[in-house]
Amino acid sequence: MKKRSLILQLFIMLFIILQCLIAFLAYSTYKYAESVILKEVIQLNTNMLQQIAIRINQELKDVEVLASRIAYDTSIIESLKKSSDGERANKEQLLKIEGIMSGYIWSYRSTAMLIDAHLIDKRGNTYSTSYSMSSNQEADLAALDKVLENGQGSEIFPIKSYFTSTGGNNYYFQVARKVEDYISKQDYGVLLLNVNEKLLGDNYIRLTNEEKDFFIVDQDGLIISHQDKDKITEKLNSFVEANSKNKLNNYYLQDDKLFISQPISGCGWYLVESVSLASALLPLKKIELFLIAFGILCTLLTGVVLCVVARKIAEPLSLLRNKMTEFNDGNLSIQIQDSTYKEFSEISISFNELIQRVNFLLKENINNERQKRLLELDFLRAQINPHFIYNTLSSIRFYVEMGKNKEAEEMLYHFSKLLRRVLSRGDEFVLLRDEVKHLEDYVVLQKMRYANAFLVEFLLAENTLNAQIPSFILQPIIENAIFYGLQVNRLIVIKVEAELADDDLYIKISDNGIGMSQEKITEIFNKEVQMSRVGILNVHERIRILYGGAYGLTIEQNEPEGTIVILKLHYA
Repeated sequence: MKKRSLILQLFIMLFIILQCLIAFLAYSTYKYAESVILKEVIQLNTNMLQQIAIRINQELKDVEVLASRIAYDTSIIESLKKSSDGERANKEQLLKIEGIMSGYIWSYRSTAMLIDAHLIDKRGNTYSTSYSMSSNQEADLAALDKVLENGQGSEIFPIKSYFTSTGGNNYYFQVARKVEDYISKQDYGVLLLNVNEKLLGDNYIRLTNEEKDFFIVDQDGLIISHQDKDKITEKLNSFVEANSKNKLNNYYLQDDKLFISQPISGCGWYLVESVSLASALLPLKKIELFLIAFGILCTLLTGVVLCVVARKIAEPLSLLRNKMTEFNDGNLSIQIQDSTYKEFSEISISFNELIQRVNFLLKENINNERQKRLLELDFLRAQINPHFIYNTLSSIRFYVEMGKNKEAEEMLYHFSKLLRRVLSRGDEFVLLRDEVKHLEDYVVLQKMRYANAFLVEFLLAENTLNAQIPSFILQPIIENAIFYGLQVNRLIVIKVEAELADDDLYIKISDNGIGMSQEKITEIFNKEVQMSRVGILNVHERIRILYGGAYGLTIEQNEPEGTIVILKLHYA
């Protein structure tokens, strides 16, 4: 199976990550710019709509003022009084009232052509400045009762249309006002001002173009004023829906268009601007082109930088790989030159130290193996001290001569068991429980020889009995404790304890014998000194060879008297 290059994978991964990061930053920048531009467009257009709405509001107020002036005119009131007193309106009275109303309308600046006045008295007589809308008069009469009931103020009624002589429709809305005596508050009828929709449209018509459209809607979304007259009286459902969902904002988006609204105070109408979203966000195109160019440039720079970095990483690693190949081929004298980069310099130093360490360990291993073989030979020779054999056999002969055949038989039994274990054991490691059985036979022989001058107690934790330990490492320690313990005139108690701690086995052998000075302890571990206690040193060296320098044997002074020997072994 062909293995893939880690550097190439890192290169691709970093390239993808950086590209994703660049794309994310570009997208975030684009969306942020879009949000800022959109807010700016909305703010600018809202300010413009506010100005237009103020003008429209002023136009409506002027119409209401005109309606008030006509409704409170004393001459009209006096003429209407006669009609209300039962006198039928004659032609002279009719012309008088219509003339007064026409005078007011023509005094209304340059928009007089956009307004007609209709006064309907309580007897049903109608006084009009124009009869072009007479076909709709029935609809106008329906407003009479409502205005009379409401009392003060003007009422604005929905948009209406009438057919012109040119074959088209004109649209108008009505401003109604109760006609009353200002002093007596006696009402005499209703004044209706039919106001052409053009009065509203003239305020925004010059701002309309292909990308931008204006219109006026009421609270129900009904279009009241629009440049395209065919759209008047149509319902803008999207405005109603957006207005009900979001009362805080004055804009919404639909069909790639931005709709901005501004309320016209006093009438419940809204001035709405429809702007092409592409036109509104036209400055964003330049930012988009800049971000694309920036992304391409960053991609190229990222690729170049990553190639350079990958090469800088690959060259030292390739050198290290070649050196390791040489080392694998058996060249143990190779060295890597120090690098100018800190990380690779540390790798070079570590590699060189590793080579030196390997050379050192190889030499040390050769020496250890040689020493191990010698120690094993010494250990096998010293497993049973010849003096111990001689003394044991002499003790057996003594018991026989004394007629103590039972004691001689017991001593011979334990001695034969001991010899059987020593001569038949070929394993380097044994279970702790088996090593203890060997010690028990050895202790019985020594106790019979020295007339129970000492006592050996085995205090072993249950979880240590199946631990594997090197064979014959405890007997030299027990033998040493017995030998030196007999030099005092008291019962010698030797304790053998074992426990597990941190994956290690600790065997502690303590006695209350003569003890050992620090000088003697140092002397035991001095390899240059040849002495009778070489068995203890052999045990220590054997443990170190088998487990390493962190393990071995330590000797301490037992307070208040005696000696403590601790064996530290790796638990397996």
